[in-house]
Amino acid sequence: MLATRLNLRLGGADAVVELAERDAPKTSKLLLSLLPVEERARHAMESGREVYVVLGESVDIPEENQTIYQTVGDVLMYYKPSVFIEPGWPEYANEKPVLSWVYERDTAIMGTYGPLATNVVGKIARGLDKLQAEAPRMRREGFGTMKLSRL
Repeated sequence: MLATRLNLRLGGADAVVELAERDAPKTSKLLLSLLPVEERARHAMESGREVYVVLGESVDIPEENQTIYQTVGDVLMYYKPSVFIEPGWPEYANEKPVLSWVYERDTAIMGTYGPLATNVVGKIARGLDKLQAEAPRMRREGFGTMKLSRL
């Protein structure tokens, strides 16, 4: 069975993501139901070289295909502590569902008390080099939109 492929666009860079449907069937199905995702891209400050978007409050991410050892090209879904997203800590929520990807080896997704388990929902199969150039540029100049859609 061929993996479902998605287009990931950040600024002027496009990449191809292959879903991990065999290892993360529930998370893959959830992500496909949310497409297209088009939100303001953000760069993690606590975890290293990770770009993410905040998903809707009602998104319920199952626990599957989890790791605390994320690697270059991983596409992830997990709950990021709100304190890393917004100034202060909102009383109404202490975490938000996010979709992210890792672009360098010095990345470790962190929570407020240590490493976070994240669902690996896919892998960047083509175009990672373009994203690796675009993410630092956008971090310096200001992030725009990240879009994930079906190919």
